[in-house]
Amino acid sequence: MKNFKKTLALLAALALSATALYGCGAKEESSTTPAANNDSKAEDSVAEESKTEDSAAEGGDAAAEGDQLTILCWNANDSQPMVDLFCEKTGTDPSMINIKNFDVQGGQASEQYTQYLSDASNDADIMFLEADWCLNFINDDTATIPLSELGYSESDFSDIYGYVVETGKSTTSGELKGISWQAAAGGYCYREDLAEQFLGVKSPEEMQEKVKDWDTFMATAKELKDANGPAISATLGGVWQVYSGSRPTAWLDADNKLLVDDYCTKYAQFAYDLWNNGYVTKVAQWTDEWKPLGQSDDVLGFFVSTWGFGDTILTGVAGGEGGATFGKWKCVVGPSEFYWGGTWLAPAARINNKDLAKQFIDFFTINEEGATAYAEKQGEYMSNKKVMEAIIEKGEYKGAPVLGGQNQFEVLNKVADGIDMKGKITPYDAIIKTEFSNAVQSYAEGTYATVEEAMEEFKNGVAGQVTDGINWEE
Repeated sequence: MKNFKKTLALLAALALSATALYGCGAKEESSTTPAANNDSKAEDSVAEESKTEDSAAEGGDAAAEGDQLTILCWNANDSQPMVDLFCEKTGTDPSMINIKNFDVQGGQASEQYTQYLSDASNDADIMFLEADWCLNFINDDTATIPLSELGYSESDFSDIYGYVVETGKSTTSGELKGISWQAAAGGYCYREDLAEQFLGVKSPEEMQEKVKDWDTFMATAKELKDANGPAISATLGGVWQVYSGSRPTAWLDADNKLLVDDYCTKYAQFAYDLWNNGYVTKVAQWTDEWKPLGQSDDVLGFFVSTWGFGDTILTGVAGGEGGATFGKWKCVVGPSEFYWGGTWLAPAARINNKDLAKQFIDFFTINEEGATAYAEKQGEYMSNKKVMEAIIEKGEYKGAPVLGGQNQFEVLNKVADGIDMKGKITPYDAIIKTEFSNAVQSYAEGTYATVEEAMEEFKNGVAGQVTDGINWEE
């Protein structure tokens, strides 16, 4: 990238009043809305700290308008470490970046963003968008602009995994409007001591053979149960994350009708068998009881995406560093390639700092030095395939400590290449997938007597939330 370092150095001379909540000192505004009342307006609380030292600078006009780069996000788990590293490596004054943190779950952010953007005076330059609802904004030209308006062409992202690029495209115009720094590939993480005790498995290669497809996964679940061993998966929700990631088609057909097909009915029966045979626990994902399962001998494995090897999932599951099972976990591809979540960076339509926005996006996607630094510091599997393969080949990254010496990048590299999302994304995926999962869960619990009843409830649940955009005619 020509003039990258020179351009970034110019930013340090243009400082506004600095506010620091963590690390690098970016200003963070936290706006919290209780989950039970998403209709209420977000209330802002701004934390102020002392100004960080000014960086040495060269003159220039990278942020000539004097505007902060405002980033909208639902929490600071990703945004703050990214801003910290960007400031550290580029010499950017942290006061130039304002994190607008709504402090909600990812699924609640779409509504919060819409509410925030309804006030024309609210600043927004980059929006963090989650895969399941990103099209709500990517398809809306009043909310986002194409990356071409920042000077990009699609060829600039030739080293980015294809599914990442496809997910960031508008399904109405075909324009690329968002790009992710992550390839949120996932795998099956298992307790190696329990695998050896109950399955005779002594290596990740042997474990992969035990979970190489869904039929084998079910057979291994039965083997564990027959040996009075642990459940093969902590939760049914974890299994659904993988199964949903391997859906062969979009949830809507060519006529925009909800597609309830063999994929749906087969999974419903599969989930019923897992639940009622005790192959998964009765604990729900993300509840307080979920992570502690990993510190008992009741569960063999958890499905984990690239962002989940730290405290968010696996390290927390192990009880933290020094915890009861810390270092006893290993990772394999599992029964199917999948990705879970991921965050796309999209320029807001009201952007007023295009130069700094482009530099930020560059740093974590197409700039090899920046992407490498973040991958190695955060243990994040980046969307830049060239970067990840270079890290693996170099062999210096030792993997997430919770894995006891295994490099998860080597596993995720196998998964990411197999992810295909071309033509499979709809604006309603978050609603559809949630309603389907709820209906299947109810069927497994016995609320519905047949799969057909559960599928009718699934359709009714989606119809109650999406009246426009889905064709409900028979």
